[in-house]
Amino acid sequence: MSTKRAPAPASPTRKRCDRQTQSRILALTAIEIVVIFGFSAAGAVSQGCLGIGLALVAGPALVAIDPAFAPGPLIAVAQVVGVRNVVVERSHTDRQAVGRCAIGLPFGLAAGLVVLSLVSDEVIALLVGSLAAAGALSLLCGLRIVRSPRIEVATGAAVGFSSMTAALPGPPFVVTFSDMKPATLRGTVGSVFFMTAVAAIIGLLATGKFGTYELELIGWLIPGIILGLFLARFVRPFLDRTWFRPAVLLVALAGGIALILRQIL
Repeated sequence: MSTKRAPAPASPTRKRCDRQTQSRILALTAIEIVVIFGFSAAGAVSQGCLGIGLALVAGPALVAIDPAFAPGPLIAVAQVVGVRNVVVERSHTDRQAVGRCAIGLPFGLAAGLVVLSLVSDEVIALLVGSLAAAGALSLLCGLRIVRSPRIEVATGAAVGFSSMTAALPGPPFVVTFSDMKPATLRGTVGSVFFMTAVAAIIGLLATGKFGTYELELIGWLIPGIILGLFLARFVRPFLDRTWFRPAVLLVALAGGIALILRQIL
């Protein structure tokens, strides 16, 4: 699949900031439109049910169409689902965990902005994908992280970093908080991700990495996001089962592997 736009220098080490100089005309094929709609809907179902998964499920396919889908557009549209979780699950939210994650967020976001301007898309995707897959696989094999205030602060920093670099806030959170009950996880994740999204978008705007082109990409994502949010209400009642935790980890594992394979292949 390819995006038709004004010619631009092709380089495997092209930075995200270079995309700001490309044409703002986005011409998509019918297949690409179907892929965008289908994967954004599937990602929204995962996000609405598990509290994570939009970028994990939809990110690799969307970035294959246009790397500019990450991080700004994916971070922004995730809040369509995230706000629902914050409001509906507010009574289940672990507010102490949210507060500790908030302490670490600025450090991760700042580091992510620095890396975003220095490292290629391919290196960032490999790094985040490898960490996501390794963390999820470790927990699936029985490794458990004992939560503590310091671990939760560090998780906030990791969430900020992975959000800013690759729109993937979920994996670090899952590694630390996968022991939470479904409603608690959705509410807590939603609250942390909302703070992350606001700060990340402000940072991207301030550094010129979020503009009218990213807004156009968001417009392509919204229909699928709305459909996925609607479908999630019918899937959610089946999640309060013993297989919930493994399901969350498998989502993180699959997303990490997909990111790695995309770069290698």
